[in-house]
Amino acid sequence: MKVAFLAASSRSPLWHAAPRLMSKKEAFRTSWPVHLGIEWQGRKRVAIVGDKQRLELVLTSPSSHDREVIPPMPLIGTAWSFGALDGKPIEMPGARSGPTLTIEGDRFTLETPCLVSEGIWAQASSNTVTLSPRRRAPRSCNPASRAQSQRWTEAMGRALRYVNGPNGEILLAGSGHWMVGGLDRRGSSEAAALAGRYELEGGATAAQRNGAKPPELILTRNAYYLWDGCNHAEGLALAYERQLFLHGSGLSTLANCMPGRDDPRFKRINVSEPRIGRTLDGLLLSSTAGAMRLRRTGEVPSTSDGVTTRLKPGTNFTFIDRGGGTLVILAGNRFHLTQSCGATEGRWRAAPGERDGGVRFGPDRTTETCMRDPAPHPLQRIYSDNVDVAIGPIRDIALFAGRFGSARARLAH
Repeated sequence: MKVAFLAASSRSPLWHAAPRLMSKKEAFRTSWPVHLGIEWQGRKRVAIVGDKQRLELVLTSPSSHDREVIPPMPLIGTAWSFGALDGKPIEMPGARSGPTLTIEGDRFTLETPCLVSEGIWAQASSNTVTLSPRRRAPRSCNPASRAQSQRWTEAMGRALRYVNGPNGEILLAGSGHWMVGGLDRRGSSEAAALAGRYELEGGATAAQRNGAKPPELILTRNAYYLWDGCNHAEGLALAYERQLFLHGSGLSTLANCMPGRDDPRFKRINVSEPRIGRTLDGLLLSSTAGAMRLRRTGEVPSTSDGVTTRLKPGTNFTFIDRGGGTLVILAGNRFHLTQSCGATEGRWRAAPGERDGGVRFGPDRTTETCMRDPAPHPLQRIYSDNVDVAIGPIRDIALFAGRFGSARARLAH
């Protein structure tokens, strides 16, 4: 079943259709009604019940391996393309794509072939979002697509619960409808557009801080400069899939700090790998450490920050987080990754569709020790997809970031 990812959890059991009730594989492809119920019949049997259909599943054995737990993805700064409504594929003649949902800092936009709906949104909980339309604008379209465009717009305009799959899948459900789609991958393509000078919106003024300059964040394509009202820090920055990853250089200066001048919350949110949403005049950063609005105050200075994104043979990275390990770049676009469980070798290349340092690592094979080890290996997961890389101007620190997180490293000379 295409929605099998919804049941993914640690130690997910294996369920099979009870033979006496569902003997044909075609039954799994039956179009189910919108309203479904679940009946638990003891510990080893469950039934999925529709208005006129019923599917019983029976537990055959526990899972033979651990499955990854997929936490709900915060929706701020994401874009999604949908392909099915209530279990039925889209049928919109003349349309180049199905409905798309884009969620920014304050607002959302739902685009269908015949309607564009805009409004405000709120993340009610970790897996619940509320979309409140404020404006609908018709589009010129094939008349045959109007009815389904209207249905999509109505289905999205309310409180929705959602779950995510391991490869960017999403299932939204609410008010008798359910929608299946996938994440539109942005990689680092928007990083340059996010560069700028930002101040905390609604924060204390310079006068209120006894004449001190208010907190400020400066983002460039690959670096950051952070002033919290008392301390100055700087380092590497990568904005990947609308998430901000920072790696401090270790340089920090203290400028006549007096009680009450610093803003620890401002700094804490910036360094907590927040997600990024655009607002009309700046950015909204949101993470488990909190949320804050930043007002754009100017462009980034034109001077180069000296950060490089090129990997060179002979470079040796020693990781300072993610359980430690080393990455050695070899001649001939080869690499050697060492983790606590063993070593992996392979080739690397420029990542398709990525710019400014995006690379893709392709292992020849994973060491058997790592394959047998049930413990998760964060480094191996990060390098299983496209990653960006930024190396400091004096080649002392490095930052790798992708859709599975980030890894910080120091360079061995």
